[in-house]
This record gives sequence, structure tokens and C-alpha cells, in this order.
Amino acid sequence: MQVLMMPDYRIDNPYQTLLSNALQQEGVTVKFPVGYRRVLPIYRAIKNLPESTKILHLHWIDPYIKGNNIFVKFIYCIKFLVDITLTQLSGVKVVWTVHNLVSHSSKFPRLELWTQRMLANRVNRVIVHHTSAVYEVTQQYKFSSSKVEVIPIGHYRDIYEGAICSIEARQKLGLPESSKIYLNLGILKPYKGIERLVQTWKDNQTILSNNTLLIAGKALDDRYGRTLVEQASEAESIILQNIFVEDDQIHLYFSAADVVVLPFERILTTSSLVLAMSYGKPVIAPRLGNIPETVGAADRLLYDPNEKHGLLHAIKESTQIDLEALGQLTNKMCDRLNWGAIGQKTAQLYQIAL
Repeated sequence: MQVLMMPDYRIDNPYQTLLSNALQQEGVTVKFPVGYRRVLPIYRAIKNLPESTKILHLHWIDPYIKGNNIFVKFIYCIKFLVDITLTQLSGVKVVWTVHNLVSHSSKFPRLELWTQRMLANRVNRVIVHHTSAVYEVTQQYKFSSSKVEVIPIGHYRDIYEGAICSIEARQKLGLPESSKIYLNLGILKPYKGIERLVQTWKDNQTILSNNTLLIAGKALDDRYGRTLVEQASEAESIILQNIFVEDDQIHLYFSAADVVVLPFERILTTSSLVLAMSYGKPVIAPRLGNIPETVGAADRLLYDPNEKHGLLHAIKESTQIDLEALGQLTNKMCDRLNWGAIGQKTAQLYQIAL
């Protein structure tokens, strides 16, 4: 069986690399498009493959529905749906993994939602990463749950360097060696709740002064980045590094950290959580999206997103419990996110689609 995966986001996210490797073990040949074609990029990518491809596995659709004004966006959305229709008319089955209900930075969410509803009703199978997403996705996109399959995101243990001694990692990063370090790592975006995290930390210095909040990642919006830097500079116990963290540095940050904080404002699926679990780190996060199901029994530091002081209470709780024991439980929960099982389940879904 040969599958074409689109778009190719392997440079930015190891998820597709790990999934394609797992599928190769199941005898599935995974191809990615070469270059980008402005007109009918999906249909033409299928036709330009030398071998017969009967499955298109679609992931993020952002690059196919571009547009900075509503008219251009609408034209791209129509072109995208025509592209999918032609692909299916050529005999190719379409499997779509839903990573977000709409793009986090969408300027025209209603148009994007309409496009995704049209897509959901056209594709042959839909993949979501957690059970609660089945209801949310089918309600939003208005299609039958009978063609939805739950397949989780696998762990990242084999893609980045392993953990090292905490003291050594802190020395290499120039971080305090004695205090607890609370880590938020990743691209800095508003929906991730970083401003709220910084403000909560600043407002509770008497409680948290002996701990360090480390925020590391590049803000894609310069103005937003400057706002965060200015806000964080008002508290001595906050270190904000507005930098792109290279892959070979990721293990240092997780090795240095005691706890990972992911205070999302909204989320359907997050790979940041799985990355933290891959290093066996206790996670403070809201009970949103795939977070409760993915964390499983290691949910001691999850909080109600509707509770005004939920984040603060979770941070306080983390100062009073055995973090090492919770980390061990987190590691055990991460064992469930095995890429072998994920590859097998995905390959079976392809067969069903065919």
C-alpha cells in the first residue's frame, strides 16, 4: 500500500516522521509531495507520483486555504474543495486527521469552519487523537461519527536526545541550580495562555519567590513577543527567552525542569503535552482537549479551566506533593503512547477506507 501525506510539515514537527516510520513497519509506503503547485496541488501531487497511490492522508489544511482578505480566502477554500473532489474522482480515498477545529490564528473562522464541514462530509475516514474529540468534531462539522477513529499522538522519546543530570543541564543553560524550575517551552502564541501564566506568577511572588518560571520559545509576532518580555521583566523569578530552541537543546530544558506548565486557553490536541510526558515531567494544565485522556492517571496537577484561580491552585499543589513520584507515573502513562500500536491502527484504517 502506498500513501501520500500532505502537507509536509516534517521540518517543523516530528509527528509525521514518527507516524510514517511506524507505518513503514506495517508495510505501508509513505510519500510526501515534492514542491508546491499553486493550482490543484493535491490532485497534481497524486498524479505526479510514479507509482499508484490509493490513499491520501491529509493533515493540516492551512496552506491550502490561504488568504488575507475574505474574498481571496473564499476562492482558496473553493479551490481546495475542488482539489479534494478531483482527487476522490480519480479513485483515491481520503483520510483526514483533525488537529484543530479551526486554525489558532484564523482571521475568518466561520469560513474556515464551513470549509472543514464540507471536507468532513466528503472524506472517507477521519482521525482524532482522543475520545472526547469525537463528539466535539462531529458536532462542529456536522457529520456522522461512524467514520471517525481515535488514534492518539505517540511519544517523542526516540526523536530527541535523552535526559541528562538536572544540575548539568542547568549549568549549560545558565539557570539557577537550587530552586524548582517550572518550564513552558514552545512557540509563543496567545492561545497558549502565557500572559495569564506570567501574571499569575507575578501576583503571587510571596508564594513562588523560591521557584523559577522559565519560558523559552520564539514569538512569531514581534509585538506579542515584546509584550511578554516586558511583562516577565517585572518579576525576578521569571526567565523569558524569546528565542527559537533548536532540537539539540530540547533535552537540556526538560532535564533542567521539575514541572511543565501548559496553561492553554483553548486546545483540541497538543503535542507539547506528549513531549513533556516523553521526559517523564509532571504537567500543570487545564482539563481541555486531549489533555485529561493523554495524562491518564498522572492528572494530579490538572485544573478546571473555568475556575478563576485554577492555575494558581495547581501551581501551589505542585509545591506540596512528591514530584518525583508523579513524574514516574507520568512516564508510565507515556508508555501507552506506543508508535508501533499507532502505526498498526492507522494502517488498518487505510484498509477500511479502501
